Amino acid sequence: MARLDGWTLDLLHALVPLDHRYVADFLTPHPQRPRESRDGMVEAIVATPEEEIAYQLDFAFDGRPVHPEFAAGFESEQHYLGWRRRPPQLIQDLLAAGGERALAYEAAAAVGRFFDAAIAEEWTLASAVLDADIAYRADLIANHGLSAMLDSLGADLGWDGHQLSLPRPFEAIVDWADDGVLFIPCTAHAGALLYAAERPRTPALTYAARGIAALWSGRPQGGDSAAVGQLIGSTRATILRQLADPRSTKDLSRLLGHSPGTISYHLGALKRGGLVTSRRSGRGVIYRPTALGDAFLSGELPALERHPPHT
Repeated sequence: MARLDGWTLDLLHALVPLDHRYVADFLTPHPQRPRESRDGMVEAIVATPEEEIAYQLDFAFDGRPVHPEFAAGFESEQHYLGWRRRPPQLIQDLLAAGGERALAYEAAAAVGRFFDAAIAEEWTLASAVLDADIAYRADLIANHGLSAMLDSLGADLGWDGHQLSLPRPFEAIVDWADDGVLFIPCTAHAGALLYAAERPRTPALTYAARGIAALWSGRPQGGDSAAVGQLIGSTRATILRQLADPRSTKDLSRLLGHSPGTISYHLGALKRGGLVTSRRSGRGVIYRPTALGDAFLSGELPALERHPPHT
């Protein structure tokens, strides 16, 4: 990972604080197309209207205008004022020098540099994880209904058949029936669901994608990875590790960059060896490790070396 300069880190920490949950929505533009590019994200931040940025900053920072609709969501105006935070000096300086446009430009540049340093090298694999998550949620809806998919996003998300609800320190009702809800998987987020609901954007829920362990697939994941690879082959060992979350052939193809035919060939060998099992799900087949496969994943290798699976 490349190093980020101190000024960029200071600005990112000022914009995305560790001690406050609110992050201005202009920093996380909704993707406009599948696999939104790094440049597309940066351009979207820069293009945010100044009045939209100002409105979001008003919500979060002391010393800025208090909009009645913000305060109305809290227990009282005093509670709302206590929830806001002091604007970091770096943000104050940028606003004083060039207004919201200068802040957007510098924020976009900082986000771009962070992407280059921390994400670019893993972006292809991260994109595959996101694609696999979307396919999994779509399969849940197709085979078990919308409620099953919503349940899979965590206990915090409530659904009574008519409305979604999330616990928050303030109350807000979003009733934009024509806009729907955008569900956005994320490989860099863990914990409670995040939501954004500000005009003119479609309301969005951001959640932790399944299978992010794939981003560390090159690192040992329990037991002796090299020994597992020697027993069943490196490609099959990688496939078996990815099945810690049940997946289809298409999911594995997206994640690992092999053709579906190649994945099917290796899955067949793993299944004949008793390391994976399968079940039909809709029009596809989902694979998962057997007890023997789990033993490989957990590193219980001494006994297995005497009875390697037939391939």
